[in-house]
Amino acid sequence: MIQTVRPHALRLLSILLAMCGLGIFPSAVVWGQDFPITAHPSARQVSSKQVGVKAPSHLADRFDVSYYHLTLNLNGLRNPILLGRNRIVGTALADTDSLQFDLSTNLALDFVSLTSGQVLAASHQNDKITVVLKTKLLRGTTLELDIVYHGNPISTGFGAFTSIQNVPGKPNTIWTLSEPYGSKEWWPADDQLADKADSVRITVRVPSPMTVASNGVLLSKTLHMDGSATFDWIHRYPISTYLVSLAIGEYDEYKQTYTRSSALETLYGPGAFPIQHFVYKGADAFQGISPSSGWRLALEMMSVFEDWLGPYPFAKEKYGHAHVTFKGGMEHQTLSSMGNIGAELIAHELAHQWFGDKLTPKSWSDLWLNEGFATMSEFLVYDTDAKYANLQRVLGNIYYQRALLERGTLVQQDTTEVAELFDFNGVYAKGYMVLRMIRGIVGDDVFKQILRTYTATPAFAYGSVTTSDFQHVVEQVSGRSFQTFFDQWVYVGTGYPTYDVNWTNVGTATNPQVRITLSQIQAADESTVPVFEMPVWLEITTANKTYRVQVENIQDVQIYTIDVPEEALSVRVDPDRWILRGESPVKVSVDDGSNLGAPFNVSVYPNPSAGAINVHIESTQSETPIQLTVFDLLGRVVRSQSIQRIGDGETDVAVDGSGLPAGIYHIRVAQGSTARLQSFVITR
Repeated sequence: MIQTVRPHALRLLSILLAMCGLGIFPSAVVWGQDFPITAHPSARQVSSKQVGVKAPSHLADRFDVSYYHLTLNLNGLRNPILLGRNRIVGTALADTDSLQFDLSTNLALDFVSLTSGQVLAASHQNDKITVVLKTKLLRGTTLELDIVYHGNPISTGFGAFTSIQNVPGKPNTIWTLSEPYGSKEWWPADDQLADKADSVRITVRVPSPMTVASNGVLLSKTLHMDGSATFDWIHRYPISTYLVSLAIGEYDEYKQTYTRSSALETLYGPGAFPIQHFVYKGADAFQGISPSSGWRLALEMMSVFEDWLGPYPFAKEKYGHAHVTFKGGMEHQTLSSMGNIGAELIAHELAHQWFGDKLTPKSWSDLWLNEGFATMSEFLVYDTDAKYANLQRVLGNIYYQRALLERGTLVQQDTTEVAELFDFNGVYAKGYMVLRMIRGIVGDDVFKQILRTYTATPAFAYGSVTTSDFQHVVEQVSGRSFQTFFDQWVYVGTGYPTYDVNWTNVGTATNPQVRITLSQIQAADESTVPVFEMPVWLEITTANKTYRVQVENIQDVQIYTIDVPEEALSVRVDPDRWILRGESPVKVSVDDGSNLGAPFNVSVYPNPSAGAINVHIESTQSETPIQLTVFDLLGRVVRSQSIQRIGDGETDVAVDGSGLPAGIYHIRVAQGSTARLQSFVITR
């Protein structure tokens, strides 16, 4: 049943008096007045919702919010915990006689009014507030209104709104974590990723001795006669609703100052800003417990990220950390909420200030643009200091192995299940590996330019992005098409390749060469991509030197002839594991028979087989013994047998495949100095 809120004058007066008495409207904020609405100079020049020719079809899309001022009175020991008002300023994108905002029906809507005090008819149902305007709002017209509400917010998703009071062993605290759908649990807004407000002000009154930490810079702290205090924060950069946050507790405060190095000044100009830390009383979060822990590390990490990613996006305000009780981190804009102190988490959340905060996905389907980029950025830090060597080794292997377990596409189709949306194997691990593969293809210098260009592109900066936007930058900077790569690794493809490499020395003494046969093996139940078409690094080792060459691999079996200064001793595919791939078998040199005057041919049938394998051999050298060896994908010998003679130049040899697990195998048939290699599949 839709409940229409129409408070009469007496009820309205009583609510206002009660709220003023509780401090919901601090002395610095008068009903009908507000902080001047200003946009930061770096704010986008065009609204994230464009005023187009065609009217938006959805009610929520007809109004572009430019400014929020959230005024709250919070007390975790009171019922209700929250008394609130949100002033919303925005512009109509189409003629409309109603507006819609998001607010959980767990909270009570008191009334909606214009800033003149005129109360508007409003209904609150299914987590939506629908406001009926007395006169039609014309396209391009600005409107200011207030939503007044109260209640006890609940915890959903990863937290949304959490209040802990008088729990043994835990600090008294209130904190919010709205990603992805939790904003409506504690404040009313147009909760869409792409509708960024140009600025937000957050004014909060709390009991002593609590401190309120939030986005942006602190305008003032006002003490009241009852011992409570009001903290007034302002953030003048565009911000998505899920990045607005509160962290409230009894905090020790630490402050550092980041000053840009002369090398970075040459790139971006001079810069200095505070890094502010709010730590639970007596905790060691700032200093840490080892050289690779403690929030203090953000200071040295900042220069690494400015070098790779461009200038810190919110340099006219701050960066910082606020202690919370969940065991992780959340990249709230300018102030990450932190429950841990490890370097990997510090780097991850700091990188999100570029990827997620400055550049926000237009939809949750592209969440990897947040999490994959932040995970990748951890390793930019690890590369700079030996104290991170263990993290680099251990986490690099973990992320690689977890990415192999991902079975879906990187761009997600279903964003309704939060646990699936944030599945570590996908958006974190595979997202990181996709970026690592791009880095391996283009090299460090080009990859750095890709990242800097992506974060600095005016059409994206402080706005919203899609995967295709990033792809366009990769192609623009690298000068090559990545369409096939993104199709196979990001948009529609699943799985990964396993490479099989065979090689032999060819050429002459004065012009030595190595002939390399590179094969891709796809497991039918793991990959939807017949051939992963991409550059592959090959490592060739001779007696005196090791060489690396990058080849374009666009076929399931492809042969490369490469000049070398002397005979090759070994060949490896993708030695640094730039590619997300299965484990390749270890191979020795295989002579392809080109030095024989007589033919030597081998075929395997049936293939695939449920167990029985026949090898058909043709050779005119009937007196020379033949050795058959079967290897699994790890290069282990699983079958071996000898043939002393073959009659009439050809023969069929049965190889026992019973007992072999289902999978892919290789059989090597050697006669004298010549060998042939064939692959076959065992099914069960």
